[in-house]
Amino acid sequence: MAVRQGTSESHTAVWIKTFVLTIINKVGRARLCATVCDSTGNTRLFRELLAAEIPTIFNLPDIVHFISNTIKDIVRLPVFKPTITVLRGVITKFHKSHLGEAELAVAHTATGITKGLDAIGKTRFGTIIIASWALQVNIPSIKIVVDRDNFDLGEFSQYFRMTSTSFQFELALARLIKVGLPALKSLTCLEANEADPGDVYVFWHAMIWAIHEELKDPLNEFPQDVQDQVIGILNSRHEQLLGSGNLSTAANVYLSGAYLNPSKVACLLSHRFTNKKSL
Repeated sequence: MAVRQGTSESHTAVWIKTFVLTIINKVGRARLCATVCDSTGNTRLFRELLAAEIPTIFNLPDIVHFISNTIKDIVRLPVFKPTITVLRGVITKFHKSHLGEAELAVAHTATGITKGLDAIGKTRFGTIIIASWALQVNIPSIKIVVDRDNFDLGEFSQYFRMTSTSFQFELALARLIKVGLPALKSLTCLEANEADPGDVYVFWHAMIWAIHEELKDPLNEFPQDVQDQVIGILNSRHEQLLGSGNLSTAANVYLSGAYLNPSKVACLLSHRFTNKKSL
């Protein structure tokens, strides 16, 4: 709605509130029902100050940013570090080499795979899951590149040969995708223009239960300590958003938005959470 040159100014919560109020007052306070932004120190305080100034405005955190940070917490667990290191290395090798890209194109023709490798964003942590899935799809093609031996993948070649190292890497990559995909799906759905507070409540619970199901599936063979770490992250984030945490000012808005929408009543009746903790 507006841009302001503020390079030489301190962007405190009061500064943001004053700036935003100049716009709100032009539009009309009665025309706005909520304020949404990420939750750094100054932006979270700004929302509190604005809601105190205009009691009819709901104070909502940015749920997409919140879920992105939840993915960040999960992918930063030590168990996933070796997999992500290989993931980043392979992507870099191919994206920085014309020969590598050409060889991968040849392999794509042989395998019929049309999906290429995806880059990882610096702050969009869901792209780690997207890039992992893209790499998983491309494994047959990369194996052909390694076998042709025209392009040197260096130390990463060992992960695409018929060895136990290759098998262990593919298993670890699959686990990373399985535990991250539910959050990525929820994040994508909640980015929609049509998403409302009730959707936040429904998709958040759907996300944590889907992750729980993947963790507990014996076929995925998640070690117990990894299960505990991921569930600990989900419980902590759940408490922060819907319990008594520093972002729980919107908890009743999300619950009411779901309860008062007939299309979401079935989801509420079928959810399996009976206490404040998510899992």
